[in-house]
Amino acid sequence: MLESYEASLDAGLTTNKEIRRFKIAINTACPLRCEYCFIDKDSGEVVPWAVVQSLVRFMLSSPGQVKKLLIYGGEPFLKFELVREVALFARSEAVKAGKDLDLSICTSAALPLKVGWLEFLAEQRFFLSVSMDGDEETHDKRRVDTAGKGSWKRMLPNLPLVFDTIGKRRAMAIQCVHPDNVEKMLSNFQTLVGLGFENVEVEVIHGFEWVNKKHLFRPMMQKVLDWAWAEAQEGRFRFVVCSLVPLMLKEGILLEDMCPFHSSMECYPDGKYSFYPFAFVDWEGRKRSAVGGAVDGVAERWRHCSFDKDSDTCKNCTSEYYRNPMVNEGNDPYRWRTEMARAFMDKVALAARSDARMKDYLREAVIRCRIS
Repeated sequence: MLESYEASLDAGLTTNKEIRRFKIAINTACPLRCEYCFIDKDSGEVVPWAVVQSLVRFMLSSPGQVKKLLIYGGEPFLKFELVREVALFARSEAVKAGKDLDLSICTSAALPLKVGWLEFLAEQRFFLSVSMDGDEETHDKRRVDTAGKGSWKRMLPNLPLVFDTIGKRRAMAIQCVHPDNVEKMLSNFQTLVGLGFENVEVEVIHGFEWVNKKHLFRPMMQKVLDWAWAEAQEGRFRFVVCSLVPLMLKEGILLEDMCPFHSSMECYPDGKYSFYPFAFVDWEGRKRSAVGGAVDGVAERWRHCSFDKDSDTCKNCTSEYYRNPMVNEGNDPYRWRTEMARAFMDKVALAARSDARMKDYLREAVIRCRIS
């Protein structure tokens, strides 16, 4: 058994590094042509089953008890039978491996979501994310269909069905923050809450020039957190999803921050692995940025390294990786978002010692933390 493990490790088909989250893009087709998504929607790529099998087993081979497989596209609901097959296979493999598996799916909600689809997701305890920008004007500026029309009105009818079937604890909006809409961050966050979301992730858009708007990000992010705090004081609980990560990881937070294998692994329909957010700003570049693949294994550079917070190798792991300037755009706002959200949860935990309302908020945050 040991020889088999060592051989698999040498081939890059098993890993000694903990992988908490793994994102798989099962297809490239999508009804939308969002300005900030560079995935080739017309390429017609669909992930082969051999890639799915290898990826799932690779993730489950890694240390750590709790795993999360995130299903993306394109629009994954265009291939829902494949979603079903992936989910059932991953569940079965997780049982064999003795791992605790979370499943998540992300959608634009720009096509009608069938009740049967959502019921299956609920049965399999999926988390469901809807990628959005905010109010109708903000959303429709960049989230357009193939005819250039905004998708806001196509999305809205799906939301009540999502909340009724999946449940609000397991549903979240991904609020895409672009340099041009950063000044509306709070009002757009409030719009998403008004639509029924209780969990909202602030997602910084990479690949666009932030230099002239970067100074606005921190004050706007603070307004979002201040509003969430004020709402919590009134018993209305709103969650910035990245603030929940420390509750999920506890002492493992250093892995989240330093090791890209922990939470940044992505696989595309061609079976190539890379680190977030390459595909979203440079679809062709993903081939040059591959860190291995589901069939051929992870690249030799990363096969035998192990995490050490004091190691220069770990500290500089991605310094030569993110060479595309477009990928680096948004890095500072992304880092500020994460730091501020964690500081917010620290503040909540401290207040919960003497404030009954914040104690309730913290208790609910712990219940929801696996959505992160």
